[in-house]
Amino acid sequence: MGLRKKYIKPEINLIILDNSITLMMISNPPPLGEGGKSGSKGTEDPFKSPFGDKPFN
Repeated sequence: MGLRKKYIKPEINLIILDNSITLMMISNPPPLGEGGKSGSKGTEDPFKSPFGDKPFN
């Protein structure tokens, strides 16, 4: 077999952080009257069928 080159491990000499950059994940809040626990949908039984006794027609 031939001779292999010796691996030269890279070194970190200096780390410079740029604090002027900010990454933020923002989602829009739901409009008033929708979402949350204030709706009438949240008061119903979660396991009750929305179709009642009717089959999927």
